[in-house]
Amino acid sequence: MTRHLIGIMTLAAAMLTACGREDSRSPAAAAERAAADAADKAATDTKAAADAKIAADVKAATDTKAAADAKIAADRKAAANAKTVADAKIAADAKIAADAKIAADAKIAADAKIAADAKIAADAAAKRAAEENTAKATSLLAQLLQDIKDNKVELAEATLTQLDDMKGSLSASLQEQIETARTALKAKKAGAPLLK
Repeated sequence: MTRHLIGIMTLAAAMLTACGREDSRSPAAAAERAAADAADKAATDTKAAADAKIAADVKAATDTKAAADAKIAADRKAAANAKTVADAKIAADAKIAADAKIAADAKIAADAKIAADAKIAADAAAKRAAEENTAKATSLLAQLLQDIKDNKVELAEATLTQLDDMKGSLSASLQEQIETARTALKAKKAGAPLLK
């Protein structure tokens, strides 16, 4: 038991000594403590500086990304505006071309109608002229036959000359009748009797 008491006392003494040391700080311990506090403060300051630098780097990176995103957005907007302008120009050019084609088609149609109307008029005039020519030739042929019958040879020859000038524009049947009349006139001039 004595030994046990000695051990407890030794322990108590050691504890008291340790407590006593805490309470009575030596200058070396205080300096050590101050150095430790300064080191803690320096570490805290270093960490704060590192955190501030990280925050600044993050902000700079964020600002750079925001600026890049803004530039991309501006470039896209400019490209979209340019495309809109280009599309508007293409549409305007297409409308101008379509209007020009419509105008050209209308002019072609009008010219075609004018040409068709002119052809119709020319055909009608040619038909009238042919009918008039046929009527005149028929009348001259009747006069020729009458002149031959009346023995008016000179008048008949003059009438036959007029019919010869018209002959190319007359029908085949009228041309045959003219040739028959020519034969009759030759026979009349020769003194042969006429066929009736």
